Amino acid sequence: MWVPNIEVASGPIYLAIADALEADILAGSLAQGDRLPPQRELAYQLGITLGTVTRAYAEAERRRLVKGETGRGTYVAPESQKVSPLIPKEGEPETCDLARNFAYPFLNPSLSDGLVRMAKTVGIERLNGFVPSEGLKAHRETGVLVFKDYGLDADPDRVAVTCGAQHGIQVTCQALFLPGDAVAVDQFTYPSIFSSLAAQGLKAIPVPALTGGGGGLGAMDPDALAQAVRMHHVKGVFLMPNMQNPTTHTMSIDERTRLVEVARQFDLKVIEDDPYTPFLADPLPAFGALAPERTASIASISKVCSPGSRIGFVHVPAPFEDSIRNKIGESTWMASPITAELISGWVREGHLSKALRVKRRANSVRFDRARKILEPYFLQSGSHKVFGWLALPEDVDPDALQAALSHQGISVLSSRYFQAKGQKPAPYIRLTFGSEENEDRFDWALDRIKTTISTFAEPPDLIRPVG
Repeated sequence: MWVPNIEVASGPIYLAIADALEADILAGSLAQGDRLPPQRELAYQLGITLGTVTRAYAEAERRRLVKGETGRGTYVAPESQKVSPLIPKEGEPETCDLARNFAYPFLNPSLSDGLVRMAKTVGIERLNGFVPSEGLKAHRETGVLVFKDYGLDADPDRVAVTCGAQHGIQVTCQALFLPGDAVAVDQFTYPSIFSSLAAQGLKAIPVPALTGGGGGLGAMDPDALAQAVRMHHVKGVFLMPNMQNPTTHTMSIDERTRLVEVARQFDLKVIEDDPYTPFLADPLPAFGALAPERTASIASISKVCSPGSRIGFVHVPAPFEDSIRNKIGESTWMASPITAELISGWVREGHLSKALRVKRRANSVRFDRARKILEPYFLQSGSHKVFGWLALPEDVDPDALQAALSHQGISVLSSRYFQAKGQKPAPYIRLTFGSEENEDRFDWALDRIKTTISTFAEPPDLIRPVG
């Protein structure tokens, strides 16, 4: 009989049971069609009330993990999860897209010019075969150049080429942690990190943020991180120091230093994922520079100039060099050397830098318009940040707002996508500035967002400063 381990769980017991059920399904311990124990029997085994188990099963059914059948019991449900709104679909109805963070793809370097250059490259045929799992030396040296924009002087021998940042996160977690380990994450964070950790048998522990200036959210609270380590035996921490997704916060040097102190105190491994850093004019030192002995850094080209290339880079501490190579080899053997060569050409010849300059100028204009149109609501963002975190009145349901805007042909993301499952969505939505190409449609969408919010609640009396 399935009995969840909730001895070290924090928060409501019914959520701990639902979380354990979800983790066991992802880990393969429970399969489609497996029958769960009767509610009364599970309550007896855990020493809790029947009502608590009833709430846990209801929460699991809400997440589409299980299905109850009268007279037969509760079973692990067949896969019926809706496709994430972040995943593009070919031929999908046209909407004004402020949900997906495609940072000005219409300003990317010319793909056709890049392919023509590649075709004329001497020895290009060598890219049509197998290469080392960590990538060719020339491509790893390109990663070194990319990491310079992240405030990190990388060692090419510790750089590996991956199939984008998400693949980089997966193989890095596999290299640094063991199944069952707990990893601290921000209370609002990159949506895929929850499923990525769970799929590898790792447990995500959300940690609250400090309150920033003007009421915005700051960096992960170092004291709360220390407490999470003591309570949950956390082994590592996942951070986005620059333009944190979704809050947009960029850590100060003091915030970075305090988190490094906690990491060293408790011997935590650090994964820093900073896909938006190149948009910043003057990035601060990376965690890989501040704590090189324990930090794995991830860089991506997807958010900068070419999601279609599926090229990213990881830089790991020396003890994990071989492990990273093995994990890449086990997952996909290698990232494509063909698209890695395309990206290398763009970096070496300055096309990447040129595209970034153009995108920064465009983003500054978009941010100024967003700030003005959405006043008096508080938009945590900045002229160099490619998305914004819009604070809603406390009584506005972000899921309901997202649905209402969807009916008007506007896509945004509720805070729910950036929180651990089972938590009540906080009053925020994320808006991206660079996915919609048409300027007039962008302005129209912002105006409709402001108008729609006003139908849910009265505007706030005070205007908080933009972060």
